[in-house]
Amino acid sequence: MQKLKKRIEDIFLKLLLKKDFHEIEITEIQKKIKISSKKFFQLFETKEDIIVSFFKRIDQNLEKKIKKKDLGNNIKDNLFEICMTKIDLLHPYKKNLHNFYLSFQKKPNLFIKLYKSFFKSMENNLQLSRINLEPIKKNLKVFIFSFLYLSIIYEWFKESSNNNEKIMATLDQRLSLIENILI
Repeated sequence: MQKLKKRIEDIFLKLLLKKDFHEIEITEIQKKIKISSKKFFQLFETKEDIIVSFFKRIDQNLEKKIKKKDLGNNIKDNLFEICMTKIDLLHPYKKNLHNFYLSFQKKPNLFIKLYKSFFKSMENNLQLSRINLEPIKKNLKVFIFSFLYLSIIYEWFKESSNNNEKIMATLDQRLSLIENILI
């Protein structure tokens, strides 16, 4: 079942190279995969579910990689490592995701369907970095980190080189600005 979900995600991401998110039809994905509607809808109800599933897969891979690295106690260093590892995991899909991002610009209401999973992902990233997410400040920390993360992704989309030096410098600078809030 997981292999089939991954195939559907990959086909969807390939279609994002050619079409806007809103132009992609579920029937088109079904035809390319040669899967019945019934089986497809057992896995995904909407296109948004497909993209959420893709990001969950990225987060699962991120968690495995970060746990192997055994992060220390420096929150800023941990967040830096998490962000850069996530960017590395997303790199093969950079053009696809950029097109997905452009879909947000055309129809911002798409975020309404995705925001819960996005903020949950950001919360998980903060937990991986060993940040205390006590209930009173938790939402503020998640919101601030989410804003930082999106700003870095935006810079990453603009960056044409593959070495990420500029992204790393920008990330380090921005983490320094919010470090005291997150601790």
